Amino acid sequence: MHHDRLWLFIATLGYLASAGWGLYALGSQRPHSNRVTLGLIMAAFAFHTLFLHQRGEAIQHCPITNLFETLAFFSWSLVLTYLVVGPAYRMSILGAFTAPVVFLINFFALAAPIDLPGTLPHLGWQLELHATLALLGLGVLGVAALAGVAYLIQERQLKRHVLTSWFYTLPNVGRLELVQQRVLVLGFLIFSAGALLGFFIPHHGPDDWVKIAWSAVVWCLYAALVIVLALGRLSHKKTALLSVAGYVFILLTFWGINSLSEAHVFPHEG
Repeated sequence: MHHDRLWLFIATLGYLASAGWGLYALGSQRPHSNRVTLGLIMAAFAFHTLFLHQRGEAIQHCPITNLFETLAFFSWSLVLTYLVVGPAYRMSILGAFTAPVVFLINFFALAAPIDLPGTLPHLGWQLELHATLALLGLGVLGVAALAGVAYLIQERQLKRHVLTSWFYTLPNVGRLELVQQRVLVLGFLIFSAGALLGFFIPHHGPDDWVKIAWSAVVWCLYAALVIVLALGRLSHKKTALLSVAGYVFILLTFWGINSLSEAHVFPHEG
């Protein structure tokens, strides 16, 4: 195991621990449990960041040059968004939903033979910023989807008049609605900025229509969610379902799209 991969491995174990503790927190109804979950995620995030920093120093690029690095950055952006949104809205308990997703992404990245060396593309600042903003936008959508999962759990319990310990631990539906609305708008703006920047990146060879088409689908999904929220055309339940479905679509297709993609066919060094 390379030295920088060791930090990602430790981070992944930290996310696993925070996922287990988060499930305990959901059932314990003890206020300190949420703080422990948040603390474990912050510690894991520190190792995760250290991995990205060391990998970036080693390759002298933003660490998004292969599928392994991109997945690690993808999961890192999800945690970063959670760390900004969760405590700000007193929703640290969402860590119980965030940590398992991040653990699974990182576990796949570490276990699959996708950390492949090769000739690095010439990554200018435009490409690095384009990719960074796009991945951060997906991370924000992930938090919106996780808030949607929490909303659906709460809404289902209210509808059936069956209140478990989760009902008293998770935020109320009103706060979850507010957070999802604000997070979706923020994520849409970030993702749109990243997508727009992609049109100004000089490159050679044919356009990478696989990645462009996939990004267009994601952008349309994002736009539809923001528009229906602004117009009030869909119930919060349906909006939550759509945000969850959209993020599941991204998780299921992200690997395949990046495998089929030619990474936008940028000129290579040397």
